Amino acid sequence: MSKRTHLNSIMKSNFYQLQEMLIEFSKLLSESVVEQELYQLPLIKVDEVLEEPICINILNTFGNDAAGVSFLQKAFTTLKLDAFTYSTYLAHRFPGYVVLPLQIKSEVESYIDEINRRKAEFHLSVKKGYCGKRQSAHKNLHKEIENVVLLTATRKIRSCSQPINTISFYWQHKSIHKNITMEDAKLSLEKAKNNPTFEYAWTDRDDKLNMIEQEIEQLSHVPKNHRIMEIKQTRAQPFIDLWTRVDGSKANKKISSSNASLPMIIFGEPPIKVNPLTNYLRENVQFKEVQHTLINGRKSWFAVPNSD
Repeated sequence: MSKRTHLNSIMKSNFYQLQEMLIEFSKLLSESVVEQELYQLPLIKVDEVLEEPICINILNTFGNDAAGVSFLQKAFTTLKLDAFTYSTYLAHRFPGYVVLPLQIKSEVESYIDEINRRKAEFHLSVKKGYCGKRQSAHKNLHKEIENVVLLTATRKIRSCSQPINTISFYWQHKSIHKNITMEDAKLSLEKAKNNPTFEYAWTDRDDKLNMIEQEIEQLSHVPKNHRIMEIKQTRAQPFIDLWTRVDGSKANKKISSSNASLPMIIFGEPPIKVNPLTNYLRENVQFKEVQHTLINGRKSWFAVPNSD
């Protein structure tokens, strides 16, 4: 047995054990729900991956009925999607919250700890042996486990045991800043000449090589007292804030703010107030303009003064 075959065997075992435990976990939740509110978002199609959505409409809002219980199970157990139709590179999100009785808090938290450990273990086994080469690891993953959505499968489950006064859902873009050395920038572009990625899907090889040579030449215009920084706005994501209120106080206190990839699990009493998730409209977003010189639009590379 080759080393790769052995590592793939461990990866697949980790995945199927995680899958089985999520099914058990979702069944426990569905049998114990006190209150829930879940939002169904459109799944991201393959031909939408490169597009920043103008709007994202909420397809359904689920409560405590049979349809809601069914969707709750789907939220935690959906690890695969048809790769010919839907993206397997981007996470598909299931925002919402579910309230459970305090009596099963210990059991549920034990499940969450173990599931999150297994998610991390599966993620590590996907990357094992590829030395940071994400595309190679992803290609191998889909060869061994068809249709799996890695970012969905590895999203951690979150819970809160403090009394919740208010839950607020909203959309947010996060800004990512990453310093890129000149050597790494040149190496990245040189490697792209022989990398048949989706970034160049619309060009023939000669056009592709010419474009890359122009991008490499553009690096020579970065001033000596500047560095290259990748600055990107992430795709719009649903977020959830949890607020509590101390007895006798008139003001709420925020205790948690996180992305709403999966339903937030709460124990005890339902929240007093919920500010629901509404449809996303890009025109309502105030984007912060990047005040630096653009070096490579495709890579979102900017020349940033070393003093910044």
